[in-house]
Amino acid sequence: MNRPIVGVLGGMGGLASAEFVKTIYEFSGEVSAPEQEAPVVLLHSDPTFPDRTEALLRGDNELLLGKLTESLESLCAMGASQLVICCMTIHYLLPQVPEALRQRIISLTDVIFSSVESLGKKHVVICSHGTARLQLFQRHPRWEQAADYFIFPSEADQQRMHELIYDMKLNRNLGAAGLFIDTLLARYQADSFVAGCSEIHLLAKQYDASNCVDPLTIIARQIVDQHQVKPLAATEGNQG
Repeated sequence: MNRPIVGVLGGMGGLASAEFVKTIYEFSGEVSAPEQEAPVVLLHSDPTFPDRTEALLRGDNELLLGKLTESLESLCAMGASQLVICCMTIHYLLPQVPEALRQRIISLTDVIFSSVESLGKKHVVICSHGTARLQLFQRHPRWEQAADYFIFPSEADQQRMHELIYDMKLNRNLGAAGLFIDTLLARYQADSFVAGCSEIHLLAKQYDASNCVDPLTIIARQIVDQHQVKPLAATEGNQG
């Protein structure tokens, strides 16, 4: 089959990655073409990954990196030519992933930086403690030119957002997180936010694209637009 196959590493959490695959096929359904021409997607959903925030903040990287590498290799062995990891925090480990795998990864952080730079306005960053404390965005090679476009909430607001993200994972409570995001937009005088956690993809459809930079939505659209034309290009650097 001479078509690109997209491998999705999910389960972190499971609903977010399942929703990402659903989004791909929702976008595909907007195209006037038979379903046989829809993107080919492999979903490897593995909820047994250790908690990324806890593991990385205590410096327990090796087990997480080994499991990440093994899962990506498994997707490639099944024919995936491009890879999407449905977890933002684990992108911290991308520079340590073997080069052959890293070149196939469509980095969520690269997608975010490209989008915020093109929009040219400020966005509140909605993310987990792990992403915030590991300074995932600040470590990106394009941080210096894009720093002014990111607003990081106060420690108290970050704590509350982290709690709500885990509430979404455990209790499927989307409403409280959505209301708090609206509160943060008003508090920080911004009309847009960055979905810096894959769980926020579950809320992204409630917002106009001009008010929410959600890398999974952007990638889903890219997959549909490009998969039959040419293989997706992994974004530059793949630094995560």
